[in-house]
Amino acid sequence: MTFRTKNKNKKKWFDRYLPFVSKSPEMKIKWLEKTFRKGALSLEEVTPYIRLLLSENSYEENERLVEIFADLNKELQYNLLEAADIYDTPKLLRLCPSPDRRHAEIALMKEVPNYEKKKQLILDKVFYAINDFSKELLENSVLKLQEEQKVSRAFMDNYKRFQEILGDEEFLLEMYPKAGGG
Repeated sequence: MTFRTKNKNKKKWFDRYLPFVSKSPEMKIKWLEKTFRKGALSLEEVTPYIRLLLSENSYEENERLVEIFADLNKELQYNLLEAADIYDTPKLLRLCPSPDRRHAEIALMKEVPNYEKKKQLILDKVFYAINDFSKELLENSVLKLQEEQKVSRAFMDNYKRFQEILGDEEFLLEMYPKAGGG
């Protein structure tokens, strides 16, 4: 019994004092989950930690994140999406095994910073991340947000432009099927 207590305390000590960047992806997710549960940090304060979580460069670590996200509950996925900035949102969406309308709406409601010069490119990345999972999910989510008047006219113009881009891509793939890589 005494031996188990010592090992348990060592693990707690290790978890507590190991810097976030040195933790494994599993430990990072557990830390973020604990942070959301306790409400210790605001969403803006959690944003840099999500950036660090997603900054894994190796293929194995990215694959591990996909496996971890497959086991996460939806509420934690929503919290992570809400706390992430718009630049990390597409990658988070791609990690979610089966995004639903709430995932899409959280992502679509993200504001592009005013200082960003390529606002359309950033929005396109979010649109593509949702569209890659399901075209209907993107369409239904945008329509729902439009009905609830939660999106601006500029957003809708960008969405219509994105739909035109998708139409052009489909047309080009019909004309040049080998260009699609398949």
